Amino acid sequence: MNPHMINLFPLPLQKTNLLRGYTKRELDFIKSQLQSNHKSIANYASTNKYILNANEMIDIRQALQGALDTYFKEVFNTSNKLSLKITQSWLTLTGNSESHHEHVHPNSIASGVLYINLGDNDGISFYRNEDSQWYEFLREEETYYSAKSFFITCKVGDIVIFPSNLRHGVKQNSSQLERISLAFNTFFEGELGRDEFSNALNLNLESN
Repeated sequence: MNPHMINLFPLPLQKTNLLRGYTKRELDFIKSQLQSNHKSIANYASTNKYILNANEMIDIRQALQGALDTYFKEVFNTSNKLSLKITQSWLTLTGNSESHHEHVHPNSIASGVLYINLGDNDGISFYRNEDSQWYEFLREEETYYSAKSFFITCKVGDIVIFPSNLRHGVKQNSSQLERISLAFNTFFEGELGRDEFSNALNLNLESN
């Protein structure tokens, strides 16, 4: 007997990098937006939920849209006239000993995060959906099949895009550096379905 394990329906996560530093204009704008924030359980989020609409962020938005287009082509590869467009975008600020709670992003297809500032060995954790799991046992070793979570190490300029319903969070910041990231949500724009199946839908997102 020679068993062959086959992984079905993988969860697609894309990691890339901005491949440049941030300009003074961009950093000044980000700093100004973090002056107005609100408490988000264990860290802070900007009050402005449309950060990428600012003129100061146009180059970053274009780069993120490019990464999103690559993700969309690889994951969906549809013949429909359809794309993923950025909807809301906001900044998060996590100081020393602060963290970001586990959560998902409703009303979004894929979500992403761009790292502005973070310490060494920092990043983002993703968690398996165990809501319907009815058994529990001690794991002798965490494997691809049994692991409850996966940690993705990131650095400044990294862009991570993932399904919005994938539970994720950020561990406690052990660095003296403030962790600053820019998060964004997306939704379909264009043609879904087919007329002959009576499920055609044309989505035109308003400018956000």
